[in-house]
Amino acid sequence: MTPTRRRRRRRRHPVRSAAAAALVCLLAALFLLFVTVPGKRADSRAFATAPACVGDEPALECRKTIEGAVKGTETVPRGKTTHYWLTITGRGGDTHRAEMDGPSSVYGRVRPGDRVKATYWRGKIRFVDFRGTVQLTADQPKDAYRLPFAGGLGLLALGGTFAWLTYWMVRQVGSHPARYAWQATVLPCAGVLIGVVAFVAAMVTDTVPTALVLTGAGALPVVLGALWRIRVRRRQAEEFEVAPVVPEREECIEGGVAARTPYRGELIGPYLVVGPGLLAVTPDPEGRALRRVLPRTLVVERVRVPYWSDPSGVTAETRGWRKALRQVVVVCRDGADEVLIGVQRKHVPWVLGALRRPGPAGEPQGAAASEGRAQGRR
Repeated sequence: MTPTRRRRRRRRHPVRSAAAAALVCLLAALFLLFVTVPGKRADSRAFATAPACVGDEPALECRKTIEGAVKGTETVPRGKTTHYWLTITGRGGDTHRAEMDGPSSVYGRVRPGDRVKATYWRGKIRFVDFRGTVQLTADQPKDAYRLPFAGGLGLLALGGTFAWLTYWMVRQVGSHPARYAWQATVLPCAGVLIGVVAFVAAMVTDTVPTALVLTGAGALPVVLGALWRIRVRRRQAEEFEVAPVVPEREECIEGGVAARTPYRGELIGPYLVVGPGLLAVTPDPEGRALRRVLPRTLVVERVRVPYWSDPSGVTAETRGWRKALRQVVVVCRDGADEVLIGVQRKHVPWVLGALRRPGPAGEPQGAAASEGRAQGRR
């Protein structure tokens, strides 16, 4: 009688993580695009159409230009950012200080005593004029929308990517349980590339429509390349053959075991000890203490990619995404019970070699191992 398989409940934390990332990115993108950017663009239009102030009218919604002499310049490095300060002394002896938007133009040409004109709007200096050369300050409103607009487009692309991953995991994992590396790399990489394209497009263009058109033109080849890559990778086999190799000496490697056997509570530790005729689980990274040797009754059924329903100790999720992408699962049987051994792909031959059973007199060990796997499949 063929033993019935109990359906393992699918773990929800990958879905929750992707959904949370999508929600955070989309909310941040919506706030930047529909709250911050419109405000910055409104300020830019108000500054461009602001009239000149009359008399002593304060520079609130009008522009007021003051003349003065350069008192000095100051370059202040702060972390990875450098601030360029220009100090001006007005006709009445009052001091005005403005942070310029870079070291070139006016800031790089003026010397103490040079006469300049500084234009105020809403209480701040917005640009400085020196002999017909105009340099904007760091508080200028003309292009202030670009950085939040670029960030909003980039986050929108990332949020859309995470939302699609969430939908895919909810809808597809049940019918396609295999967990391939391309599922965790192709779509996220495409989303990051589109986000970078959107960010750069918003920073190098002068208008919102131009940035959107450039983003679409850059995203098209990325999407086509990702779809082609997915089409190629979906042909990858779920199971594969690996030739066993008996280790010459005991080796301690990273791995995990999950079983439905009476001794499953003793299989504690993220390390495996493999050797000639030995496979053990241990929490000791040196592989010397607290070993739990797996029984010799294990029969190898197959070697496959991880499933979404596999325990995290088998899929190596807790050891980082790089190792999780290289993880494979050796499916074994101990009588009617299933035993899963998760290990890095490069160590699979050692695990299979450690599980080989000695053949009868005159029979090669390879034949005995092949017979054991065939019996496991039947």
